[in-house]
Amino acid sequence: MFRDVSSISSSDRRLSRRAALRLGGLSLLGLGLTACGFRPQYGAHANSTAQGSPVAAELAAIRVNNIPDRNGQLLRRGLEQRLEFFGRGTAARYELQVDLSLDGEQQGFRRDGTASRIRTVATAQWVLYTMTTPAQEVARGTEKTFDAYNIPDNQFFASDSSREAMERRLVETLAENVVQRLALRLQARQTG
Repeated sequence: MFRDVSSISSSDRRLSRRAALRLGGLSLLGLGLTACGFRPQYGAHANSTAQGSPVAAELAAIRVNNIPDRNGQLLRRGLEQRLEFFGRGTAARYELQVDLSLDGEQQGFRRDGTASRIRTVATAQWVLYTMTTPAQEVARGTEKTFDAYNIPDNQFFASDSSREAMERRLVETLAENVVQRLALRLQARQTG
């Protein structure tokens, strides 16, 4: 009976040693990253995108043009919510134009040849312009992400619900990626 207890406690000790080694390794990795000049994008330093920083002021000055279709409206709303976080009511100095495309491909097939799974690739091509006359291009880029959904047999509501949820996830991911890319481009522009 005591052997079982001691074997359990020795495995607990091994487990705690492993946890300590992992924690130590992660802390060394963190120290190594700070030594190489790594700075978190949302940290509280002069060129970060934290509220009150120069990059945050630039992000808050971006206005998003209309994007056609339902998913375009959702993408525009996601972009505006993320950009307004950095300063609501800031005068617009930049205009963001975004073209959204969703391309689906069938992946899974049933015995009768109908699709059982659809993979969708969402692409957002964006261009940031100044609002001066004439407008000047500040940055441009393309963001891509993908997701998939299943099409259950004879469950049309479930299929539509899955597709709509997948499209919302795609649009939210694209909005986050575009804002991060804008922050990086504006930060690089400020640092020269």
